[in-house]
Amino acid sequence: MKKRLLHILVFILISAGSATTGTLAQNVVTIERFSSARELSIDGEQVRKIYDARFKMGNVTMVCDSAWQFIGKGEMRAYGNIQIDTDTENIWTDTLYYFNNKDLSWLRGRVVIHQDSTTLFGTKVDYNFLTKVAYFREGIRLEDSDGTLTALSGTYFQNQDSAIFRNQVQLQDSAQYAEGDSLFINRQREYLELFSNIFVYDSTNNGLLTGDYLEADSTGRRYVLGNAYTRKIDTDSTSASADTTHIFANEILLFDRDSTSSIFAYKDVSVWAAKFSSLSDSLNYESDTELFQLRGRPKAWHKNIQLTGPYIAVQMDSSEVKELKSFVGAFAVQEDSATLRLNQLKGDTLVAYFDQGDISEIRLYPNSEILYHTKNEADEPDGAMENASPITILIFENGELMRAKMGQNTGLFLPEYTDLVNRRLDGFQWDPDLRPDKPELSPILKWDPVPEERPFELPSRYIKFLESLKE
Repeated sequence: MKKRLLHILVFILISAGSATTGTLAQNVVTIERFSSARELSIDGEQVRKIYDARFKMGNVTMVCDSAWQFIGKGEMRAYGNIQIDTDTENIWTDTLYYFNNKDLSWLRGRVVIHQDSTTLFGTKVDYNFLTKVAYFREGIRLEDSDGTLTALSGTYFQNQDSAIFRNQVQLQDSAQYAEGDSLFINRQREYLELFSNIFVYDSTNNGLLTGDYLEADSTGRRYVLGNAYTRKIDTDSTSASADTTHIFANEILLFDRDSTSSIFAYKDVSVWAAKFSSLSDSLNYESDTELFQLRGRPKAWHKNIQLTGPYIAVQMDSSEVKELKSFVGAFAVQEDSATLRLNQLKGDTLVAYFDQGDISEIRLYPNSEILYHTKNEADEPDGAMENASPITILIFENGELMRAKMGQNTGLFLPEYTDLVNRRLDGFQWDPDLRPDKPELSPILKWDPVPEERPFELPSRYIKFLESLKE
């Protein structure tokens, strides 16, 4: 009996070696150990069964509880507590189907693929040992030193160290969380693209990004396209409600460098903060200088002031506006809180200075013009002054005009009359209805956070492998 069994095993080795292709085809299959083996016919097909076996196929080693070889179909199946080791990865699975005409293996049950510092988990995986491509058909979980990624399906390209994940994609580490409908990632280049309904949260600085598409790389560059939104929180401020800046645009580009960051926004840019809001075609913000620069027909609002011009710069000091500047061709409107009259200021350049959030000084030069409504001691309208001058300096206290300094000027005092409230300087713009409102709702997660638990009980041989790494 023992002699007959050895003859069968020799036949198995020759048949298996000649039947395989690709990576496995170039190497004869060697059985390094087994407990028993037999040959039988199932539905008219010749099948060889080997139990408690260890196979060696070139650089591939496999151990399993049992293996079946279908001679006529060039197909091999392995069952129970399977471990496959190659030069580049270790694989554990409950069931393996190998098709030599496709260079493809079906891994089913509890599937674990370990490669370098990356571990992948799935329950239905098609794997090509030649190209090193794994297709996760029903769920994938990827773990490495940077965090955890999950999706409902995905393809992992080991040689390129890249992957494509689809449907309910989630990434999470100790400081960041991201989700989207699909993801392409190249881990070697540290480059990723996240598609559709993206949500990115950074707990380190409470930063948030949403949009239709995200592109990011190792330089700290993040580009959001379509319904882009980000928020900036001033960590130096002690007020939780007054230190958040919301930016909406069609495109947002961010750069993070050490402790500084830059924000560029393009097309239909809208900004809301407790002390400042704006509309523009483009925006640039630098965290080290706290300077917002607005271009393309911008409008900016601070309290009861609206500023328009081809270019506007807003200098912040933490959550307070420190300075507003506009050129060339600036126009500012200030609504009087008592009379609701519209004070108008224009000039080639306008610079407004603020002290603890209140306007303290406005400079207009050159070619300055003003229309400033006056009021009596009862805060009732009683006329206006209209002046043109090369330079105008207005001094305020507690937001109220106290005095004006002008160069060579031409002007007049207008006594109160019925239609004075409607008097306008050329170029007048006042659009309070366009002023952005505070966002009512903050974007929220679509799905539950990534679970800390693996999707199944770990295979026993994988547990032993983890123990060996610790040793």
